[in-house]
Amino acid sequence: MRVEAVVPAWMLADGEYVGLAPGDHVRTGFALAVTATSAGDTDRFAQWTDRPGLTTVGGRSTTVGRTTVLCSGPWALALFTSGRLPKDVGLEVEGWLTVEPFLWVPDGELARTRPDGRLGWTVVRVRVVGDDATDLDRLPDEDGIDADAAYVLDLTR
Repeated sequence: MRVEAVVPAWMLADGEYVGLAPGDHVRTGFALAVTATSAGDTDRFAQWTDRPGLTTVGGRSTTVGRTTVLCSGPWALALFTSGRLPKDVGLEVEGWLTVEPFLWVPDGELARTRPDGRLGWTVVRVRVVGDDATDLDRLPDEDGIDADAAYVLDLTR
């Protein structure tokens, strides 16, 4: 499985994922910043080739604590949405796939309850996306961050 996931500049400023480079291994979970939802009943994963990180995922919703999680095939991801989503139903959601180290912290409630949400990945490519997409040797440290750009990791497992 291959995914493109956004690393927000503020995460890099907090020191998360700094220095990740192609070939590095990372264990992380994901969140989807939801922009659209609809009823669905199949596991599905698709990403837009012209918009890095824009993702459609189909699966079954559940709740862990106060977090809505979508379980889809071999993994689970947290859903960020402005409204409540129904629990234990089939959903298809679209949004921005983001690496999420804080919700999926190893000893946290989500990782303990849904271990399929925090998986091992290999970094294939690192990019910064602004007006243009530019490959990077690695994710920048706190001093090299462009706050107006999006950083994207291409990951595989």
